[in-house]
Amino acid sequence: MKNLKLKMSVAALLLGFGSAMATAHHAFANRKWGKDPMTGVYSDLTGVSYICNQSTRVCTEEYPADVDPNNQAGDQHPGTVQPTNIVLGDLDF
Repeated sequence: MKNLKLKMSVAALLLGFGSAMATAHHAFANRKWGKDPMTGVYSDLTGVSYICNQSTRVCTEEYPADVDPNNQAGDQHPGTVQPTNIVLGDLDF
């Protein structure tokens, strides 16, 4: 009986740990945005593979996670925010 209780306890612990890991959400402190030089519209590149080819134009900019550079007046972040990091180049996927 003790052996069964121990096995059930370990199974419950593993099931709980697995469930916690499966539902964990990773919050990024900053999000990386790519700027289309023709339209000036930003696209969220966080977690996307891309290359910035050599150029003098803005390729990517990083902003806090609650900032939408396309609509800073309507996003969750108060006020207008300047990018924390700018990378020059032409965006290529």
